Amino acid sequence: MKVFSFIICAVFFLVSNLSTAQEVTVSSDMSLRAKLAYDIIGRVDESILLYQNESKEQSIIIYNNDLVQQSERQINLFGKRPEIYEVVNLDTAFAVIYGFHEKKTENIQMDIFSATAELIDSISIASKDKDWSGLNFETIMSKDESVIAFYDMKGKDELHLLVYDLQLDSVLHNNVYLFQGSNLYNDLLNVDISNDGDFYMLTEINNSKSQKDQHEAIVFHFFPFSEEIQQINIPLYGIVCGDLMLSVDNNNKQIGIVGLYDEKKYSESKGFLWIAAPPLNFGNLDVKYIPFSQDLYFEVYGNRNEKHLEDFAVTEVIWKNNGSPILTFEMQVDISRRSAGGYITNQSSSSRNYRGSNTGWSDHYREDVVILSLSKTDDVEWHKVFYKRQFSQNDEGIFSSFYSFLTPSRLRLIYNDEIKSNNTVSEYVLDPLGNYKRTSVLSTEYQNLKLRFQDATQISSTELLVPSQKNYDLSLVKIDFSK
Repeated sequence: MKVFSFIICAVFFLVSNLSTAQEVTVSSDMSLRAKLAYDIIGRVDESILLYQNESKEQSIIIYNNDLVQQSERQINLFGKRPEIYEVVNLDTAFAVIYGFHEKKTENIQMDIFSATAELIDSISIASKDKDWSGLNFETIMSKDESVIAFYDMKGKDELHLLVYDLQLDSVLHNNVYLFQGSNLYNDLLNVDISNDGDFYMLTEINNSKSQKDQHEAIVFHFFPFSEEIQQINIPLYGIVCGDLMLSVDNNNKQIGIVGLYDEKKYSESKGFLWIAAPPLNFGNLDVKYIPFSQDLYFEVYGNRNEKHLEDFAVTEVIWKNNGSPILTFEMQVDISRRSAGGYITNQSSSSRNYRGSNTGWSDHYREDVVILSLSKTDDVEWHKVFYKRQFSQNDEGIFSSFYSFLTPSRLRLIYNDEIKSNNTVSEYVLDPLGNYKRTSVLSTEYQNLKLRFQDATQISSTELLVPSQKNYDLSLVKIDFSK
């Protein structure tokens, strides 16, 4: 899959020129009643492919470029009930990476198929005796989808890490690590992996009002072809963090950590913190704490006297070619309401200790988005507030939030105006200097569409594939912005 960077341009784009026409193509519906899962593979050669998992069977639906179905092919994987980890687009082929049991062993394998779903090759990635990890791995792919990491925690302090390079057909890691005195279930925030196979794990300790004087973030850096681990301790004394995220900048061989901070409450943020450098240089840098401006408060709330953003979360770090970031924060609240018992539990996105109830109802709010562009010296170049009001119930918020569509000269934030059947899809089109325009992309009225932009796939610099899931019907929607 191709990755597109957001590049700083010297050209000034007039706001009136930010909008372009688009062409929308919709496939025919298919039933999801017997399906366990699906995955958009994207464009492979001249076809567009969709993977389906039906209990013991896997199949590929092959579309032409106009999303007219050409055929459906069943693919055969090893094992009675294979555990599918990733389906990867290889441009002229695709790969299914999965685990399966065989006699007394557990195996991880990659099968490579042509654009017509014919088996080309089978590659064994790893094989161990049973009780290895029970095929319960979480996975993460590098941005260019050339490297995959499998990771699994046993107990509170044991991590099993397996990293595989698809292009080199090489295992970069296959080790078990013990973190004595740690509680990875509570401390682990997120992981990321570089295109070169460096695996990063971000943890956090003492993030509470009573322990904030000992508050730290800890980065563990796992090197390819080595059992060595670099531990980076980042002091965050005197604050609590509602959210923290680590992101890899592949172009500049660095990592960045962004967070929202306050002195008292997780759900409130008086500013954001930022630190970025090549991993080996982190010890020489201080965290930068940047308070939100009164102008930003006015744009969000209409009041310059506000002192916090409430219920915002870090959603994305978009790296520019010079190594500085564009940061996005979104207002996110999830509320669980019991159908009986009379109590309501509020789960803001920053609540770390929430345990939701499966009985009752859930409300999901995804509202305004704050975007900030930082310079190479970590100064705020500009900020924007993009307004939306998304509310849904009992759907885990899967139709809410937004998709960041990246091209060399623009950033598009595409989202559903409302979470309902008859809806307008809108976008904010942003240039590198912060000029933007809000436009309508399409209307779903009478189209039987309900778009999941969080699961969209960018298939070129001008095309986006979005799944539409309404009741038990699935269709694909292709939006081409070049028309």
